[in-house]
Amino acid sequence: MKEISNSSVLIFLIIFFLTSCGQDIQGSYSGLVEGKEVTLQFKDEKQVLIDGYFPVPLVGAWVEEKTFGEPLIWISFDGPEEKPFRLRFELKAMGEHFQLIGLKARPLGKGTKLNSIKLEGNPVFKKSS
Repeated sequence: MKEISNSSVLIFLIIFFLTSCGQDIQGSYSGLVEGKEVTLQFKDEKQVLIDGYFPVPLVGAWVEEKTFGEPLIWISFDGPEEKPFRLRFELKAMGEHFQLIGLKARPLGKGTKLNSIKLEGNPVFKKSS
């Protein structure tokens, strides 16, 4: 009986750690990227709306990336059907704000990779009130 309760607790802890996220980032964040006022709106279900970077708002998804040392937030957006591309914002948490540490893009197609876009300065997305 003790084995069953220990394994139940272990299963519960594994499920809890897999389903919980270390970041609570819902809300809007704004920053200046390449001379454009860009707003990221983090919504439920890991969805993000970006407005101001591309001529039309785009919807994407975010993940917490822990592979390269400190945790980062990677947000991937796909362009509209008439101009298919992939865009990824790589953010580092700074208290209640995020610093943009990487911006990558590529046209959608077989065998293409994300190419880094050179950033001027260190853009910071500040939480909107």
